[in-house]
Amino acid sequence: MKKILLFLCIIFCSIAPDLISLELELIEGIGNLAYDTDRTLPLSDETNPGAFTPLYFPLALARISGESGAVSWNAGYKRDPISRNWLFGIIRFEQDYFFAEGGPSLGLFNTKKLPLNPGISAGFGLMLPGIIFIEASGSSTLAAIPMDKEGNYSLISADLSAGFWVPYVVCSFNIKLQNFTLRERTTLLIEDELIRYYFRADVFTKNFPYTVRVDLGYQNLKRSYTSLEVDGSNIVQTNITDEFKSLFVGLEGTFAVTPGLKLVLGAEMPIYFWSVRPMKDPSREIKFYEIRAGIILTVPVQN
Repeated sequence: MKKILLFLCIIFCSIAPDLISLELELIEGIGNLAYDTDRTLPLSDETNPGAFTPLYFPLALARISGESGAVSWNAGYKRDPISRNWLFGIIRFEQDYFFAEGGPSLGLFNTKKLPLNPGISAGFGLMLPGIIFIEASGSSTLAAIPMDKEGNYSLISADLSAGFWVPYVVCSFNIKLQNFTLRERTTLLIEDELIRYYFRADVFTKNFPYTVRVDLGYQNLKRSYTSLEVDGSNIVQTNITDEFKSLFVGLEGTFAVTPGLKLVLGAEMPIYFWSVRPMKDPSREIKFYEIRAGIILTVPVQN
């Protein structure tokens, strides 16, 4: 955490003279809808299938951002069960009808043999303000990292949104992809992937100090095991994929306590879930969920 705070301080000090305002966002949470990242054998083994079980994991987001005219920026740290630990920095240029953004990113201490894994992020959007918009963004580690070396990994994420405005509501249809591929051993490649399709409604009202975000969608959580084995004079490749699918609903509220302080509370849970055979279904008595809470501080900057 000390290294993360130092990284944020360096970013802030380098651009502080041009800031109009500064915003600091700190979010923490916990969830249990994830695969065991230490597991090296599939649950979908036809000879001895297992059941998907909840695994608790921490969520974290620490982000600092600012703006000056048409240029804004944000930098920080995030953690989730797919991407693991990730540092990012984005510079964004925005006009009335479009925006473009990009910057470096860095996988941080996700494996012992590759403590730092550099990458890049980029995005763009087109909009008719108050009517419709479309946005796309993505990030990836650099292809220079050889994936045949034990302990190396690659990370890819992508987001696509298209939406429209109606009175007091911003509606959007979204696709989100996260992929983390790890060379566990020379003969074993493990791939974690999350694909989500969802509808989002951001609700706001005039003269009320809060906004509400509602998500409703479908997601597929995958974990694939690709192994190589020697069979006589041949090398045989085997791929087995565990898939856990669900329909989910999410709710998040942002409440303004003062003009410079907001509280964030959010939760998400599957309303129906199932495993792809031969993996067994978990007990219906098990409750999968994700909860998070945090603050957003906004500080005017006098130049």
